Amino acid sequence: MTKNNAIIVKQFLIFLLLAALTGLISSFVLIDVLWLESGVREISLTEISQELFLLITAALYLRCAIKREEIRGGLLLIAGFYATLFIRELDYWFDFIQHGAWLWFALSATGLALFAAWKARDSVARGLATFILHPGFAYTLCGLVTVLIFSRVFGMTMLWETLLNDGYANIVKTSIEEGTELLGYTLCLFSACYFSLAPQPAAVAEQHFVAGVISGRQKESYHWK
Repeated sequence: MTKNNAIIVKQFLIFLLLAALTGLISSFVLIDVLWLESGVREISLTEISQELFLLITAALYLRCAIKREEIRGGLLLIAGFYATLFIRELDYWFDFIQHGAWLWFALSATGLALFAAWKARDSVARGLATFILHPGFAYTLCGLVTVLIFSRVFGMTMLWETLLNDGYANIVKTSIEEGTELLGYTLCLFSACYFSLAPQPAAVAEQHFVAGVISGRQKESYHWK
């Protein structure tokens, strides 16, 4: 198999895998609504899946950080970010302690991640650059945009009140919003698995950086000529 054919086959297999995952997580919402007849609430297959996906994602990046010292600092920041999102998703349970208690746990996780990254500060930039240059980073971007932007806009109460008029039910809006979030978290988890199973050498990031510097100097030299 030629190199070009291998690239095509690889991307096609990724498409099939993502299609299967999307079908699987869509069934979670259907199970909550049609089989369990409870809708997507705080205790539902959809919500539990979100929390589990975030926990696994954070654990994968933490595992990579422990194994790869040369990019540890950057991966610790990424792991801390997902750990904070995980804690945010558990706000329902933290409210049994005190309303809004999740914020203090999230700040603690953030502080711990920043402290750990500071101790490995020499590898922060290299770690982030290595992750950004990895092919799986695109799935992280899509996942975060889906969770942080699209699900919030698409799940606005005003939108669904206008669309459904007198037939508005909050469970409809919640089911759509949470289902969209689950899709985003699935993409983030896929990205984490991709990065863990097919890591990109940190040297690649340095090569891109050096190439950029050389290219910039060449352009500057040409400009002065």
